Amino acid sequence: MSTSIESERHTGSGRVKRFFVLILTVAILCLAVVASQWAWSFNERHPRTDDAISRANLIGIAPRVSGPIIKINVVDNQFVNGGELLFEIDPEDFQLDVDRAKSALEALDAQIEVAKAQEAQLGFQVNAAEAGLRQATAERDQAADTLHRLEPLLSKNFATQEQVNQARTKVTALNAGVAQANEKLNQARVAVGSLATVQAQRPGAVAALETARLSLSYTKVLAPFNGQVIGLNISEGAFAHAGVEVFSFLDSRHWFVLANFRERELQNIRPGMQAEVFLLSNPGRRFQGIVQGISPAVQSGEDLEIKGLPLVRRDLNWVRIAQRFPVRIEIENPDPAIFRMGTTAVTTILGAPPAKSKESTHG
Repeated sequence: MSTSIESERHTGSGRVKRFFVLILTVAILCLAVVASQWAWSFNERHPRTDDAISRANLIGIAPRVSGPIIKINVVDNQFVNGGELLFEIDPEDFQLDVDRAKSALEALDAQIEVAKAQEAQLGFQVNAAEAGLRQATAERDQAADTLHRLEPLLSKNFATQEQVNQARTKVTALNAGVAQANEKLNQARVAVGSLATVQAQRPGAVAALETARLSLSYTKVLAPFNGQVIGLNISEGAFAHAGVEVFSFLDSRHWFVLANFRERELQNIRPGMQAEVFLLSNPGRRFQGIVQGISPAVQSGEDLEIKGLPLVRRDLNWVRIAQRFPVRIEIENPDPAIFRMGTTAVTTILGAPPAKSKESTHG
């Protein structure tokens, strides 16, 4: 009897255990479904990708004048501050140009001073020449009037031929005097105009001197901003050509991440959203970023056309890989000691930035 009771107890206990196991299994399955649904929803609202790299702007350092490099103040991979000397080109030829332009300007200034000193005297000469021209013109006009009066009297024998000839000779002589006085006046006016001509040459001489000085200043190539030297493979004595890049320079002031997201995820990404970034080279640091924009186009190798006809491949590819588009994320708190151009980054879009409260806005 006791044995049957004990057997019934074990049977009931087994049923209870199976019941609890069943409930636990169902609960775990439900929790897994809920967790999967939540994870899927979270990933949809907050896209995440590890297909991203850190980037910074890169420029080429090229001199604006040509010449041999006599001094290099930096080494490859060195960090320099904006305004520091990178390298220097031999300034001797450019200094000679400055000296030559300076001497030309000084000589021109001396000519201007001499012309100014002569200006008053030349003015008197112009006045005298004008007075002489007026006098010669008046005498010529008077002699011409006399000739005009004598010529009608010759036919009436009230004047002799000799008197008429003398009058004509006098008019001819006075015409030559008028021409001579006019020439003197023109010479005097040209002499006065030389001051204006010399003064008009001065702005060009000043510009030539400033250009020479500017070219001399270009022999010292300075860092345009805080950055890092990349690809320095020259030595002192190398000849630098104007406009030809000597080495590259990394802009360490601004860093950004180019994160490639699948096209389906772009609907949840908008400019201005906050993002979280960490680099695989230093996963312990988290950096904040702002979505600057989404690339409107990418290159596809299938966009081929021959004579206006689309290319249709004969094979079928049943597996379509989603296209990825670069999203540019500006880093708000970059650390130049950690960030390197090309480092792999993991990026998560957090969403819109938090709205500012009224108190903080008014405060």
